Amino acid sequence: MRARENPFAMVRLERIAFRFESGDLDDLLRRLSQLGYRAAIVGPEGSGKTTLLEALAAQLAGQGWNLRPLRLRRDQPCPGGVIEQLLKSSDPRTLILLDGAEQLGWWRWRRLVRGARAAGGLVITTHRAGRLPTLIACRTSIPLLSGIVDELLDAAPLADARRAELRAAAVTLYAQHGGNPREVLRGLYDWCAEAPGQPRRVHLPPVAAGPHRAGAARPPCDVAGCLLDSP
Repeated sequence: MRARENPFAMVRLERIAFRFESGDLDDLLRRLSQLGYRAAIVGPEGSGKTTLLEALAAQLAGQGWNLRPLRLRRDQPCPGGVIEQLLKSSDPRTLILLDGAEQLGWWRWRRLVRGARAAGGLVITTHRAGRLPTLIACRTSIPLLSGIVDELLDAAPLADARRAELRAAAVTLYAQHGGNPREVLRGLYDWCAEAPGQPRRVHLPPVAAGPHRAGAARPPCDVAGCLLDSP
């Protein structure tokens, strides 16, 4: 299968919207307002935090907020001066969006929080709760993953047997990668790229679920579902 026809190609993954288990984006915006626009999107790797933050950003920009986004990654340390630049000339209509707050050490985090007092809000994504009030707790599940896989396969020119094979592979990959949907979708891309009958580059023996391996490359998109916390 050619790359552009692969149902798990990046261009197709980027079209997948965040999936809520309960509530919707309007509910989340109301909760964010109740929290004074200072809140955290919490969840493990691949649980959809970045996708949700981007969806929120689009809505907030439409409300007239001056957005200042910063995206931090484990393999890209926060450069010197970036916090100061982020906070420069903040005012009550400025909303700081930090994706990957867990990458900031304690000292830089406190510096950001203090400097953000002049801004109208601070919204972050992070792996663990505690830095700011939790706006939403993201999580993954096999039903949510299956819904994403089905959506991607719907437009694919594949035989029914091949679709069933990919659905079964998704469940096994989910266990292998500790419930990280991003890694599952990457594995399915490789699986789908191979012709039926070829030796598999993606091996799928059932294994116990465990934490996502440290140091793994981070794919460009986050897809999964979440559970909206009670106000």
